[in-house]
Amino acid sequence: MSSSKQPPPPPRQEMIDAVAEAIREFEKLAADPEVVGACPELPGIVLDRITGRCLDRKGEEYKTTIKDYENIRNEYLQALVSHPIGRTLALLAVGTDGVKLMEVGRSPSTLVDTTAPPERATRGRRVSYNCHHVIPKSVTVAGGKEAINHPRNFVIANTTRRGRDQSQNPHHLWHSLLLHPQTHNAPSGEIPIYVVRPLFPFYPPITQGFKTAEALREHLKTLGAPPLPEIWEKRILAFSKATGDRAYSVPKEFHEITREFGELYTKANNEEHTNRAARDALARKVEGISAQWLPGDAYVNGRQLGPDHVPKHKLPMADSSLSVVPETPLPAKTKSNKKRTHQKIPAGPKVNAGSTAKV
Repeated sequence: MSSSKQPPPPPRQEMIDAVAEAIREFEKLAADPEVVGACPELPGIVLDRITGRCLDRKGEEYKTTIKDYENIRNEYLQALVSHPIGRTLALLAVGTDGVKLMEVGRSPSTLVDTTAPPERATRGRRVSYNCHHVIPKSVTVAGGKEAINHPRNFVIANTTRRGRDQSQNPHHLWHSLLLHPQTHNAPSGEIPIYVVRPLFPFYPPITQGFKTAEALREHLKTLGAPPLPEIWEKRILAFSKATGDRAYSVPKEFHEITREFGELYTKANNEEHTNRAARDALARKVEGISAQWLPGDAYVNGRQLGPDHVPKHKLPMADSSLSVVPETPLPAKTKSNKKRTHQKIPAGPKVNAGSTAKV
C-alpha cells in the first residue's frame, strides 16, 4: 500500500490536551448568551484587546510562524473532531462530510444543495472552510509563537475565495473590516489591537436556524450526536435568533471589501509592489468604515483614532489572556512525531475535556 493511501497517524496527546484547553477557553467567553446577538450585523463575535507588534511579512519571524502552523494544521483538525464537544459542533457547522475530511487532517468542505424543480437536476455549491488565527500570524505578542500557533487561537471559518457574492465569507470580512486596517501601516512598536474573537470554534456555527432547544436536539439526533452542554445549546440558539433563524450571510454592504481582501492573495497581486499597492488601496477604502467599529485607542491605517472617538457600532468586548503562553503549550514536532506509526491506532484518543458546563 502506498503511503498516500495510509490513514494519518492519530494526534499527539499534547494536541488533544491543547484542543481541550481551547474548548474551555471558548466556554469562559460570554457567560451571558445574549452577548451572541448583541450586534446583529456581526453576530457571535467579540473584540478582544491585545497588545502586539506587527511583523514584516517578508521577515523570518513571520515565515517561521507560517511554517510552524503548517506543521500542526492537519493534526489540529483531527484533534478537534476527536473532542466530544468539538465533534458535535463540527457536525452542526460542517456536516458529516466535513467531519470525515477533518478526521484525516483536511480542511472541511461540504456540498450544500439548492432547491430545483423536478424537471431539472439539483445543483449544489461547495462551501469551504479555512483556519482563522484570532491573533493574526502577522502579529507577535508576549506569549510568542506558542500563543499564535495554538488551538486556543484557532477558529474554522467559512471562506469564499472568488466571485461577487461574498455572503459565505465571514473570514475575509473580519480581515477586511477590522484586522487589515489595524495592522496595515501600523507603528513599529507595540500597539493595542482589537482582534476578532468568535464565540464558537466553527463559524458560522450552524447552517440552519433552530427556534427551540428541542429542534436543535432533534437535529443533533439525526446526525448521531449527543445533546450539547447547556452553555453551548444556549449559545447556538442565541446565534440562530440573531440571524432570524436562518443561515448567516455577510451583509451585502460588506461584499465588496470582503472580495477585495481575498484578491490580495491572487496572482494579479503576487508581485511585491502590486500587493503593497492593493493593501494600501484597501486600507484607505475601509478607513472610515472600520472606525465605526473600533474604540478610540485603536490604530486605523497607521493613525490612532483618538480619545474623543466614539464608534457608531459597539461590538461586545472580551477581556482574556489570549496573548500569553497557553496552559498546555505544544512542543515542536520532532521527526519521530512526524513519522508516527500507522499501526495499532487506538480506537479513540484520551480526551481531557475539562468542561464545567451543565448537560
